[in-house]
Amino acid sequence: MIIKEIPFDSVQYEAMRRFREETLRMPLGLRLSEEDVQDEDQQIHIAALDEDGSIVGTVLLKPLSQSRVKLRQMAVSPSLRRSGIGTELVQFAEKALSARGFHATELHARTYAQGFYEKLGYRTEGAVFIEVTLPTIRMLKP
Repeated sequence: MIIKEIPFDSVQYEAMRRFREETLRMPLGLRLSEEDVQDEDQQIHIAALDEDGSIVGTVLLKPLSQSRVKLRQMAVSPSLRRSGIGTELVQFAEKALSARGFHATELHARTYAQGFYEKLGYRTEGAVFIEVTLPTIRMLKP
């Protein structure tokens, strides 16, 4: 497996977008909305690729300020969850952010993934809310 940054508006970006829609939205009976993909040309796109180049995981990083980023659209192929790909994606993302001078990361985690992010050093902030039909919690990591 290879984890790498993917250029916006490339063939691999389009494959990432399809993967995110199939993995994150379609199981909920939803599609990616214009709001979901707004400003993606200003975001950092990271993908995990298997040996044949197929996308098996993704994460996007949206700058919120000069020091803060939002980690979003994190997805791993359902058949490969709990294999370490998610951890590798987050660690790769955090190194990329550190190299760019960002110091804090926030995210909205589906509550069933809260423990995963806690193990990576994220802490909860605030109450549970509903986002894309699912219970969600805001998390931060300085």
